[in-house]
Amino acid sequence: MSECMLNLLTKKSVNPDNTGNIYIEGDNIDALRILLNTHKNKIRVIYIDPPYNTGKRFIYKDFHKDWHDMILARLELAQQLLSDDGIIFISIDENEVHKLKEICNKIFGKENFITTFIWEKTQHFGRQKLNSYSNAEYIICYAKKLYNKKTKELLVERISDSLLDAPLYNASNNITTVTFPKGTVKFNIKDGIYKKTNSKLYELTTPVKVLNGFNSDSFSLRFRSRWSAENVIKEIKKGTTFWIKTEAFAVRAVYGNNKFTKIAPKQIIFTNQKNGQCTYSRFGERVTTTETATSELSKIMDSALFDYPKPLSLISYLLSLIFDEKSNNFSKDFTVLDFFSGSGTTAHACMHLNSLDGGKRQFILVQRPDIIDEKNKSSNNKYKTLCDIGEERIKKAGKIISNNFPKVDTGFRVYEIKKT
Repeated sequence: MSECMLNLLTKKSVNPDNTGNIYIEGDNIDALRILLNTHKNKIRVIYIDPPYNTGKRFIYKDFHKDWHDMILARLELAQQLLSDDGIIFISIDENEVHKLKEICNKIFGKENFITTFIWEKTQHFGRQKLNSYSNAEYIICYAKKLYNKKTKELLVERISDSLLDAPLYNASNNITTVTFPKGTVKFNIKDGIYKKTNSKLYELTTPVKVLNGFNSDSFSLRFRSRWSAENVIKEIKKGTTFWIKTEAFAVRAVYGNNKFTKIAPKQIIFTNQKNGQCTYSRFGERVTTTETATSELSKIMDSALFDYPKPLSLISYLLSLIFDEKSNNFSKDFTVLDFFSGSGTTAHACMHLNSLDGGKRQFILVQRPDIIDEKNKSSNNKYKTLCDIGEERIKKAGKIISNNFPKVDTGFRVYEIKKT
């Protein structure tokens, strides 16, 4: 039985002696098996955009069954590469999202499912298909180990100290009873004794006496709180107080001096900038669409080359969410693996984020060197394989970044997989 090894292609590499980035030309199942020797339990983030099962012939000739066998075998290896605090993001369309989740439940465990992000992929609507128009794709997200005595905080969109107050009500949470100790709630209503609210969302389970604008005794309120009763007490010890503006008793948290709140990413990633809920990264960059991705790639490569690339902003946004509970801050020094690397957007995103926050993220990309059809006019006969495209995109993007941020590692070692 033959074994596989990596052979360094020095001429294709960029600054190979001083880089931590890797690009592997070859079948990703072979690459994953090789990486198990060096990177088992060491990969913090995996992002993949696998070929979708749309009925077309697959390029993976070592599998003769179906799409599920193909993705299953690769995810089983990928799971072993993830670190204990690792995260995997998988882009998928509606045809296979449910099957993919079943596969991931089996490999990663139901208990490690985080969410299914819904990315609004287009704002440009052409001919409608019968009964519906697909303007969204999905990104399934799992952790290697989501629980360790308590749920780990692995994804954070931003840390904010600009919000003076924030509502405690969360419609998706269960109804709970929260007790507020004496003097912890400020009221903008008249002094007096209140036995009920004028809102169906909040129920006073004990009367409260408001004196000089504060509660003169403890009282309990029943509603769908985003904090448990225990967390309310913990927040009070941190300096948080509470504010009730009207007799609806819609209580809000007022953070103490030098306090901050961590804002989690929303499940729906909106891209229309006219939408007030449009998604922005903590760097102020808006997540964009497939059309933007095509335009980005065309500017860098002088031609389109790919039909449905993912935008740089989307992958950058996902990688920017990675949070480290130990340091209580965003992670900026970790390895990202993409074993369906296509045009190399994941590598570009790593370098881009490092230029924004001085991080030391490194990438490992894997791509089969499939021959580009010479009849494909979009290739302009410049590139012979898909790897040629990905490598050139990384080189050109890296050059642009290094011109402005020379300390960012924009090099990468190129390897080919050899059978021994």
